[in-house]
Parts: sequence; structure tokens; C-alpha cells
Amino acid sequence: MFEETFYFCPVGLAHVSVDGSFIRVNKRLCEFLGYSNEELTKITFQELTPLEYLEGDLQYIERALKGEVNDYEAEKLFMRRDGEKVWAKISVSLVRDKQDNPDYFISIVEDIDEKKRIQSELFQVDALFSKIVSAFSDRTFIWVATPDLGKLKYVNDGYANIFGRNEFELYCNPLTFIDYVHEDDKARVLKLFNKRPLQNWDIQYRIYNSKGEVKYLHDRGSFIYDDREMQSLILGTADDITREKTQQQALMGAVTKLEHLSKTDSLTGLANRREIFSQLNDEIARMERGQQTSTLVYIDLDKFKEINDKYGHKIGDKALVEFSHKMSSLLRESDRFGRIGGDEFVVLLYGTNAEETEAFFDRVLKNTFEFYIDDEKTEPICFSLGWVEWHKAFTTVQEWLDAADEIMYQKKHCQQDQIDIDKAM
Repeated sequence: MFEETFYFCPVGLAHVSVDGSFIRVNKRLCEFLGYSNEELTKITFQELTPLEYLEGDLQYIERALKGEVNDYEAEKLFMRRDGEKVWAKISVSLVRDKQDNPDYFISIVEDIDEKKRIQSELFQVDALFSKIVSAFSDRTFIWVATPDLGKLKYVNDGYANIFGRNEFELYCNPLTFIDYVHEDDKARVLKLFNKRPLQNWDIQYRIYNSKGEVKYLHDRGSFIYDDREMQSLILGTADDITREKTQQQALMGAVTKLEHLSKTDSLTGLANRREIFSQLNDEIARMERGQQTSTLVYIDLDKFKEINDKYGHKIGDKALVEFSHKMSSLLRESDRFGRIGGDEFVVLLYGTNAEETEAFFDRVLKNTFEFYIDDEKTEPICFSLGWVEWHKAFTTVQEWLDAADEIMYQKKHCQQDQIDIDKAM
């Protein structure tokens, strides 16, 4: 029975002489080391031990033979018959004879190669994780706490880097960081973290760092579950997105500015031709729904070429700007005013018919339109007007605009004829 128990034991067993040779080995040890029974009993454990572990083994044996210890345990590598190194845990006891002299060793050899491999992989993963966390510490605050947020388990350097504060305060109270949340965002953050049971979250908010600077955070959290599917820990990651937010705001500002420039006449600041056409299209769509009609006014500055020829284009531009500012000041907020090119302008008088438009411009023409040649000398700005109240015969903005232009031209022609008659008389 003893022989069978020894031979079929599920862990490696051996009787080893004091000089290191194998006296007796069992089946499991042979399988573990890749040798047959006959082969293994012809070699010593020293031949199976890599050099880096041999000295330690010999020291243990020497102490046992001197009577300093009776047994010992160690983890070591063995060389298999095929040359592969495998991990084992050995438990060694010294057996003495009746005269108390060392007789042989009993060795228990447990295969822990798979365990060691897993430990090594876990160590490598842990080391890699530490490097990753460290690499993100400049802009990511990572923390691990109990599900009730009562105790902090881990926090990386991100808290110190982003908040500029000591992580120790989080170990005292994991929710201390909320004290530094921007006042306009604090109510949202408090509501989220005071919720019980706590849920996964994804939120953006602002904080003040130790210098009083505002930083934007993208904060996300999720639960870590144990092997019983119970919530064991909660993981939080807060990324510093201040740079992205600043760039986004700058981009939005640039887009807004570009959009404004694309719709604006660069000289006068009025709506340009494309924008005024868009506004008139919207107005036609509104009136086609049966709402109150409006009137389109076409304006052309008189003898503007003479101003440019006499004073130069710089003064001519000044005249255009002065006219635009003056006319804008007389219009209502609901009206639309744009420059469609050169010295030509259009005005949309919202919800105003032709008769009301005539009365309006009777009042407008009582105002003085002029521009400065220099600090003392001014010149009047003369202009011609033509207007048409919208009606269903117009199917496009251009038709409506052409009609107002034609009336303006007719009025200008009649005025010029009258001027010529007056001069002849």
C-alpha cells in the first residue's frame, strides 16, 4: 500500500540521497520532468537545477545536514529533459537514521508552472497598466473607490496635475473634489453623486484649480463587479478637456465670424447681395402664406462717379459709408437694408404698403445726407428711389427687384429732365 501511495500520488515525490542523487521517484515527478523512472534515478537534482537556483538549494541542504533546520520550502526552476524550464514548489525534509545521522531527503515537488506563468502575465499587465495610467496622469484623473464612495482605494497623479491639490484629501473624503466645481455646474454634479444607488455617469463640468484657473473636465464612471456579479468597486476617470474646449470655442468664434463676413458687405457693414437676396426669399415665402405684404425700395446714389472722379475712391467709399449709417438710423429694426453693389442699395420695409412707403420717404428726405471732404468741407449725398409693393405676379426676388429698379430709373430720368428744363430757363 505504501508503494502504491508513493507511486500514484498526484504530486511529485522523491527520496534523494544526501549527495543529491535520486533514490526513488514517483510517476508524477517523472511526467513533470519528462524522464523515465530509470533515467531519473541515474542523475542528481543538481543536474536538473539551473545555475541561478543551485547555490540556494545547496545552502538549504548544508544547513539541514548541520542540524540547523529539519525541513525547508522553496520555489525554483527545474530543467526538463526537453530543455524547457518549469516552475515547482519543493518541500524538503531530512530523514535521519537510528544514530541520528543524515540518511536521505524526502522531496515533495508541486507543479506551479501555470500559476507562475499567470502571475508573470499579471505582473506584466499590472506594470503596463501602471505605465498607461502614468502616461495619462498629465490630463486624466483616475480613481477607484467603494460603491458607496465612502472609501478611496486608488488615485493617480492626475488629481494633483489637474486640480493642483494633494491627493490625501480624497483619501479623507472621496467627494472633496466637488468643493472645487464651478458654481454654475455644482448643482448638476452634486445631484449626480448624491444619487443612491449611484449609477454610471458621463458628464462635463468646470472646476477651479489651486491657481483659480477654470478647467473643463469630461468625467465618466462605471462599476467593477466581482465573481458573484456584485458591485465591488467604482472606477472614475476625469479627462482635462480644457484645451479642446478652448479650441472648440475659438473655432466656433471663427465660424461665426466667417459666417458674418460671408453675409456682410465689407465696406458698409450692411447685408451683401447674397444675404439680402436670401432675406427677400424668406420674406416672399412669408407673404405667400397670406401674411401682411411688404414693399421693396431700390436706391441709387446720384452722380456717384463724379464724386470718385473729383475726390478719389477713398472719399467715394466714405460717402457710401456715411449714407449707409444715416439711412440705417432711420429704419426700423424689422426692416432690412443691404448693398447689392457699387452705389446701389435695397431696403425692405416690413409689413409696409406702397402708400406708407411714400409717406415714410417723405419724412426721410427731410433729413440731411452728406459726407465730409475734410474736417470743414462737406458735400451732399443725393439719391434716387423707386419702390414696389409685393404682389403675387412676382415669382422671384429678381423680378421684384427689377420692378423697383425700373421705377427708380423712371423717377431719376424724370428728375434729370426737370433739372435740364430748369437750367434752360
